[in-house]
Amino acid sequence: MNKKFLFLMGLVILTITAKGQTQRIDSTAVFLLHRTSETLQDITSCSFTTVTTYDVFNDNLGLIKHALNEKVTMKFPDKMKVVSSGDKGNKGLWYNGKTLNYYSFDNNTYANTTAPGSIIETIDESSKKFGIEFPGADFFYPDFLKDLFAEQGNLVFLGKTIVDGRECFHIAGSDKTKSFQFWIGNDDLFLPVKLVIIYTSDKDKPQYEAIYKDWIVNTDYPNSMFEFMTPPKSTKVKFAPRETSK
Repeated sequence: MNKKFLFLMGLVILTITAKGQTQRIDSTAVFLLHRTSETLQDITSCSFTTVTTYDVFNDNLGLIKHALNEKVTMKFPDKMKVVSSGDKGNKGLWYNGKTLNYYSFDNNTYANTTAPGSIIETIDESSKKFGIEFPGADFFYPDFLKDLFAEQGNLVFLGKTIVDGRECFHIAGSDKTKSFQFWIGNDDLFLPVKLVIIYTSDKDKPQYEAIYKDWIVNTDYPNSMFEFMTPPKSTKVKFAPRETSK
């Protein structure tokens, strides 16, 4: 995150007109998200659990809720492990700075591919090539706030509330394609607690919700935990390329 980023403190609401549209930006919301981003740029490692629900359209039943639990461990700049279970199956990803490995616990199959030299680059490339989704990835991008404002939407601080037993700062926003809400922990680290996205440009308005918990930061994880060991009798497969809309 650019350390020269300037922000205003207090409950001031800024109204900016750009390209014929009115953008409503609350400086308190900017300050809080900046603190979150600053924390995640400064830490050396972290682990957390996400509990995610998301909507998938069914021709007969409409939107159907699906669920996914994921345990994420990161050691910056180039180590990551993600183990997930839920409606998409039980699987894991291991990234050691050179190779991204995938394993399906359900099918005893694995795949690997050469990966870039950092977590963020690997997340970016894997998403574009293979459609792999990483929980909480947006918060870790150095340009998180810049990208948020680039959509010329709104961002407002709504006050304090309780989520999963924790006091949080509640922030809401919107742009041309979606509305979103962030809940940021009211503590020294300002870590994410909850995220909700509603895709308003879709006629069915599907939702994505993630709760972030069990945060641990700056633990010295051994490099061996990010190395994938091929299980006995497992079958090697290829990463499937991302499906593109025609």
